[in-house]
Amino acid sequence: MTSYVQNIPVSGMYLYILFFQDTSRHQITTSSPEMTDLASYHSCQHCQKFVIDLDNKRPPTGREIGEEDSIFFFGVTLEDVLEGVSNHCQLCSWLHIAWEGRYGDKYRILAKASASRIAVCADSYSMSLLDRYPVDELLFIGLWEDDLPADSRLGKCQIVYPVSLDVFTTKDDPASQFIWTRPINCQPGSPENLALARRWLEECLRSHPNCQTEQSSMPSRILRVDEIETSGEFDVFLENTHGKVEPFAALSYCWGGDQACKTTKARMESGELRLPYEKLARSVQDAVKVVPRLGLKYLWVDALCIIQDDENDKIEQIADMPRIYNQACVTIVAAKSDRASSGFLNDIDLIKNTRLAVKLPFRCPDQHGTLGSAYITYIEGRHEPAPIHDRAWTLQERYLSNRFLEFDKTQMRWTCASSGNKDSYCDGWKREGSVEAPTQVIYIYRELQQDLEEMASRGSSAEWIADWIGSRWETIVHHYTPRKLSVLTDRPLAVSGIAQVFASHFRDDYLAGLWKSTLPSFLCWSVDRNEHERLPRPVHYQGPSWSWTGVNGPVRFILARACEQDCRAVLLDVDIKLVNAYAKYGSILQGILRLRGRLIEATWYRNTAEDSLSIPTGADFHDDNLNEEATVQSVTMYPDADDFEEGTKTLIPIKVSLFQIGNAVGRKKRGPIGLVLHAIAKDTTTHSPTRFKRLGLFYINTGSKGRIVEDTRGHSAKNYTDLFENVTQEVIEIE
Repeated sequence: MTSYVQNIPVSGMYLYILFFQDTSRHQITTSSPEMTDLASYHSCQHCQKFVIDLDNKRPPTGREIGEEDSIFFFGVTLEDVLEGVSNHCQLCSWLHIAWEGRYGDKYRILAKASASRIAVCADSYSMSLLDRYPVDELLFIGLWEDDLPADSRLGKCQIVYPVSLDVFTTKDDPASQFIWTRPINCQPGSPENLALARRWLEECLRSHPNCQTEQSSMPSRILRVDEIETSGEFDVFLENTHGKVEPFAALSYCWGGDQACKTTKARMESGELRLPYEKLARSVQDAVKVVPRLGLKYLWVDALCIIQDDENDKIEQIADMPRIYNQACVTIVAAKSDRASSGFLNDIDLIKNTRLAVKLPFRCPDQHGTLGSAYITYIEGRHEPAPIHDRAWTLQERYLSNRFLEFDKTQMRWTCASSGNKDSYCDGWKREGSVEAPTQVIYIYRELQQDLEEMASRGSSAEWIADWIGSRWETIVHHYTPRKLSVLTDRPLAVSGIAQVFASHFRDDYLAGLWKSTLPSFLCWSVDRNEHERLPRPVHYQGPSWSWTGVNGPVRFILARACEQDCRAVLLDVDIKLVNAYAKYGSILQGILRLRGRLIEATWYRNTAEDSLSIPTGADFHDDNLNEEATVQSVTMYPDADDFEEGTKTLIPIKVSLFQIGNAVGRKKRGPIGLVLHAIAKDTTTHSPTRFKRLGLFYINTGSKGRIVEDTRGHSAKNYTDLFENVTQEVIEIE
């Protein structure tokens, strides 16, 4: 096995891409089990001068830097790099091309004039965050110019290549104590790997005291998997469980579109419950393969165990998901696949995505200064989250599971309440799993109850405990709302399982994604417009306008917390009509809130680039013209959706009402917070309250101490602190 380098142009420069070639067959091979062939990682006399020594704080030509700095020196200069380039060293060539492509003449002048005086350095990163070890990555490799002033992040480097390089070594290397990342196992579906997964499961069931649960039920339908030993094929049958209890696995995966093989009313009526293995979606096929390897016989898959064209069955089964995933012996997570047709046991193709692969010496921080080996690699796309972390439904499947076996882009990983970050619970790569995953595992059934019991034993007040549970719910909504749904009306459904679990501890009424005890202050949620483009208002009803389930996009509760201590509005009544009485945490037909508070009229000027509010100034500001309006420069408008009329480029004025929920209380937040509403109905004959729909959130920032903000009429923003004080309270409804 030998390696070769190919030049490929990328963004105006060339990157050296390392391929692995089997010279006996003269073709590029598939990946071998241990991160291609480690013997093929480039190593020559030039790159072997690059010693990774985190204690080396002295550049070859300059003064020693502080111990607290994470930057270290390789013991080589730019002159050594250029010599390596001329002799085809892959690391030197990769750095040279990267620096020249990024900095052009600036780098070329430095290389020509003072290469022998410029030290090569790097910044290391450890996931421990508290220590330099274990070494996980090199954040950049740069050129240290001793005459430059020091920068807090880059030291004295003006030329760096800011690409994170992964650092790993083998388990038997002297450096393994200080580098915990291991080679990627490129064959996650191998018999040896699935046997390893079975050992993890058996160990967890046998000897993990924190993981012991007693199964009491099965889903109403389940797949029975029979392996045909003579052929290695599988018979799959859909069965009604009729109350029997046997261990089963559940599958968490991305549909990525409709599936050809799914359970329908016609299938159930026909009695043909044998499912041809070859017609199953690839990810379902792979799950079928894994189940008997784990010593199990039964598998739950939503597409096959829920009657997909029976709305009542879907509602009932979705409501039962907390029990299904909690009762599963293990959840198989197809993390790396963005669609059911992709599968998850296929080999990991490192050859396709590896852009650098070199082997460098690593000086161990022991008393002997032992030299080990560090493999340095750049794998394209490695930092992108796995597709499953982008899908809404899969969040609660992860949260509700007791233990799960995850097949990610770079590793197979076991997670349970006792696994932690142990090296023994992954088949390679990072101990801490996917650091790009935007969710943190919460064991709802077990850890939530344990935390509550611990707080009760400490004598924590009921109010404090309720606030703590509420903050956990905020975290879940924060993780859930940026995720995507193929069917947008599923927004309230795909988190209903977690809501059901929380309700058992919260002892509170669940109101379309919110909790009654937190209202009205938690009506002040906002759609985060900084990280994502504003999404259009849903065409089909998802939920009431006062709930975040009624719109799309990531949601935050920062202003809800800010006005919690000075809440002025009062919740009087709630009227919720459920789609199905059996699923009280699922979809609703209508939700109406009745509140009492202060309301003022305003004009909202909206367009795609900027939103502003104009408020009648009135006599409170000693204005002679009561009809004029002032645009409040200190107002922040948080629209819930893009209500902009397509093709319109001018400001669009809308008459709105501002309903104060409360005042912000905080060191840097002062001023009224409330809802931007649009009137939709007023019954003058019965004197019933005016009914509104929510359009967004407003916050009038009166500034921190010593800060004065004026509106367009010259009024200080501090005047607007009392904007609602002399307004008569009234009763309104929001739907």
